[in-house]
Amino acid sequence: MTEDSRPPGAATAVFNGPDTAEAARVTLRAMLAHVPAPLVGDAVQLMDELVTDATRDGASFRALRLGLAAHPPRLRIDVERDEPDEPCTTAMSPERVEGRFLLEELASTWWSHTLGSISVTRAELALPR
Repeated sequence: MTEDSRPPGAATAVFNGPDTAEAARVTLRAMLAHVPAPLVGDAVQLMDELVTDATRDGASFRALRLGLAAHPPRLRIDVERDEPDEPCTTAMSPERVEGRFLLEELASTWWSHTLGSISVTRAELALPR
């Protein structure tokens, strides 16, 4: 790896509001300029799925945080959403099931946590050293 292609020690970007998807994609691609293109594509797909999921089942998108960490090298994607007043009681839709499979396939690790009316889903993607 040349000095110019080394990952940064750490980087963070935060997006709020409903129209952040394109700006987030551009920022994510720039953050991952040192990473092989197929992995960048996986990262964008993973981020898109998490943002889309944040609006399912009556919830609303709240915020997106993208972070790079150097030790070990990884991308961290956090998506916050406001949960609906009435919890969803129906079975998971085919889109949501497909999204869960995508998350399991692409993320190195992930979790989701709800506290009160806000839930956060975090996915991490291991990056090459």
